[in-house]
Amino acid sequence: MTSNDSKATLRLDEGGQWLIRSTSLTVCFLDLDTRRLLRDRGPGSSILPYDGLWVPLVEVRSQRGDAGVIRVGDRHEFLTDPAGGAHDFRFWIPRVCVAIEPVTASDLPTEQGPSTR
Repeated sequence: MTSNDSKATLRLDEGGQWLIRSTSLTVCFLDLDTRRLLRDRGPGSSILPYDGLWVPLVEVRSQRGDAGVIRVGDRHEFLTDPAGGAHDFRFWIPRVCVAIEPVTASDLPTEQGPSTR
């Protein structure tokens, strides 16, 4: 992780690499420079297709109804296109966001398939 502090709001057009934490142990890594998402499933969370794999991020919507913004205290819908251009969209709605933390490119996980942590 970087030495930068976490933030309360993240706009997708800001770019960079981020770790999104929720009230569960499952975390979401975002590489906004390449518009990709990786869901790293934690203990007790349901298994979803594409866990542990980088997938193209299409859009993020908040419970407030806006798009392109992630906020601590909100729930969000992450819309992805795992087949990359096939428009076979999938969505994931994690629990309430509790932290938005900057990470470096070297902190980002490599594709690992379903998490076992």
